[in-house]
Amino acid sequence: MKTHHFWVVSTTILSLAISPLVVADDATQLDTVVVTADRKARSVDDTLVPVSVLTRKDIERYQASSVQELLTHIGGVSISNNGGAGQLTGVRLRGANSNQTLVLVDGIKINMASAGLASFEHLPIDNIERIEVVHGSRSSLYGSEAIGGVIQIFTRKGKTGFHPEVSVQAGSHNSYKLNTNLNGGNGTTWYNLNVGKEQTDGFNACNPSKGCFVNEPDKDGYQRQTASLRAGHKVTQQTDAELLVSQTSGDVQYDGATNQADTVQQISSIKIKHSFKDRAVISAQLGQATDKATNHTASGATSGRYDNRRHTANLQADVQTSPNGNLTLGLEQQTDKLSSDLAYSRTSRDNKAVFASYQHKLGQNKVEIAARHDHNEQFGSKNTGSISLGHEFNNGLRATASYATAFKAPTFNDLYYPSSAYYQPNPNLHPENARNVELGLSGKLTKGQWSVNAFQNRIDDLIVYDFPTMKNLDKAQIKGIETTATTQIAGLKVQGNLTLQQPENRTDTLNGKQLSYRPKQLASVDVDKSAGKWTVGATVRGESKRYTNATNTDILAGYGTVDLRASYALNKDWTVGAKLANVLDKDYQTNKGYNQDGINGLITLKYAPH
Repeated sequence: MKTHHFWVVSTTILSLAISPLVVADDATQLDTVVVTADRKARSVDDTLVPVSVLTRKDIERYQASSVQELLTHIGGVSISNNGGAGQLTGVRLRGANSNQTLVLVDGIKINMASAGLASFEHLPIDNIERIEVVHGSRSSLYGSEAIGGVIQIFTRKGKTGFHPEVSVQAGSHNSYKLNTNLNGGNGTTWYNLNVGKEQTDGFNACNPSKGCFVNEPDKDGYQRQTASLRAGHKVTQQTDAELLVSQTSGDVQYDGATNQADTVQQISSIKIKHSFKDRAVISAQLGQATDKATNHTASGATSGRYDNRRHTANLQADVQTSPNGNLTLGLEQQTDKLSSDLAYSRTSRDNKAVFASYQHKLGQNKVEIAARHDHNEQFGSKNTGSISLGHEFNNGLRATASYATAFKAPTFNDLYYPSSAYYQPNPNLHPENARNVELGLSGKLTKGQWSVNAFQNRIDDLIVYDFPTMKNLDKAQIKGIETTATTQIAGLKVQGNLTLQQPENRTDTLNGKQLSYRPKQLASVDVDKSAGKWTVGATVRGESKRYTNATNTDILAGYGTVDLRASYALNKDWTVGAKLANVLDKDYQTNKGYNQDGINGLITLKYAPH
C-alpha cells in the first residue's frame, strides 16, 4: 500500500468512526484511574496518550492462562511464541520490536540486560490486579526501551478484612494448577500473599517441516512454582510504606542442542510515599529485577548460564502548582548486571537520569510536556522529550495530538557477547532513536466508549547483524491506525479492536520491505453475556500474514482463532469455569518452525468466601 493510499484509508476510518458515534452528550462512565501514562495516578480522561487497561475482572472473565494470552485482547499487540507454555515469547506493540517495549511490574523495570526482552512466559497471572498498556513512545518519562510503548503489571493489593481464595485448574496436555491467594488488612496495614504451582506435559514445540532446526519429536513440558507478597502500612496520616517480594522458579523443556532450562524470576521493591496536604506527593522506590536461566543438555550437563539483574532507584515529586496545573520532577538510577559462564567483555552498566513533566488545563484545552536526560556510561548522554495537546468538544468528543522522541540502548549481547569466527561484539554501538507522531479521536457512549488513533513512528540507527558484528545500519517507519470500541448491545458486552499498520524497512537496499514478524492487520472481538448465575463469552482474533526475513521471501501465514468460555456460580462462594481455546483447531505458527496449540480445554474450580 502506497503512502497516499494509507492516509486516504486512515481518513476514511476516522470519518466513519466519528459520524455514528458522536452521540454521547449524556454519556456516563466511571473514571478509570491509570498510573503508567504519566507516572502518577490520573483519570484516563485526563491523559493525552492512548492507554488500555485490563482489570482483575477481565482476567477472570477471559480465563486466560498466561500474561501473553491476556495481552492479545489489547489492540496493536502481536505475540510470537516458540511453542506453548514457558517457551520464549516476544510481545510487539504497534509494530515495534519485542525489545522496544518497556515492561514494568509495580514500577520495577524487568527487561533483561542481555537481550533487552522481558520474560513474559514466566510471569504468573494469578497475582495480577490489572495491566496498563500505554501505546506510543514514552522515553521522555521512562528512558530506554519505551519506543513502542510501556506495559505495566500491577500485582494485587490487600483490602479491609480477610479474603481467602483457592483455585484448582485442570486441562489439556495433562495440565494442572493450584493457587492460593490470601488478601486482607485493616485501617493501617494490608497484605496480599499468593502461592501457586502449575505443570503441563505440553506438546511438541518444534515443527521440522516448517523450519525448526532440531527435530526432537517429544512433548515439551513446563512447570513452575510461584510465591509473592505485597504489603503496605500507613506509617502516619501522610506517609505510606510498601513492600513487594516475588519469585517464580520453573523448569522448561524445548528442542535444541540444549533442551531444558531451569529459570528463576525475582522482583522486589520497597516504596515510601509522603503527601503534603493534597498539594504535593514525594515518593521513593528501590527495586531489583532478576532473571536467571541455566540451560542443560539431554544428559543433564550445564551448557549456558545467564543471571540478569536490574537495580533501580527512583525519587519523584508530584506537585499541584495551581488548580489546573501539575508538575512532576524525578531522578532515576539504574544499574544492569550480567553474570554468565560465557566470557562477556563487560558485565555491568550504569544509567542516571533526570526527568520532568507538566500538565495544564485551560478551559476545554489540555497540554502536557515532558523531558528526560539520560547519562549512560556506555554511550553517553541522551535527551528525549514529548508534547501532547488535547481538546474536549461539547458533544463529548475529544481530539489529541502528540509528538515524542524515544530510544533503546544497545543490549549486552550487542555490545559484549564473546567473540567467535561468526560474531564480534561492538562496544561502540549507539542507541536506536525514534520519533513518534500521533493524532487521536475518542468519545463516550451511553454504555461504552470508542477511540481512533493514527500514528507514525520513524526509527533510525536500528541495530542489525552485518557479518561479523552488530551495526547501527537500518531505518524503519511504522504507520498505523488503531481503533477500539466497547459497548452493550441487547445485553451483550462487546469489545473490539482493529489495527491497520505499515511496518516498513527504510534502509536503502530493503526500502519498502515489511519488517519481519510484523503483521499489517490485527483484530479481535470479545462478546460476553451474564444471565443469573451464568456468564458466557467468546473471543475471535486474527492476524494477517507476516514475513520471517528482511527480504520478504519467507511467509508465515495469517491466522484466525475462536475461543469459547463459560462460568457458573454454584453459590456465593464457589464458581466453576470452563474454556475451550482454538475451537476450530487451526494449525498456525507465530514464530517460524514452532507449533501453536490446537483445540484445548481448561476447567477451573474457585472458592472465594464472601
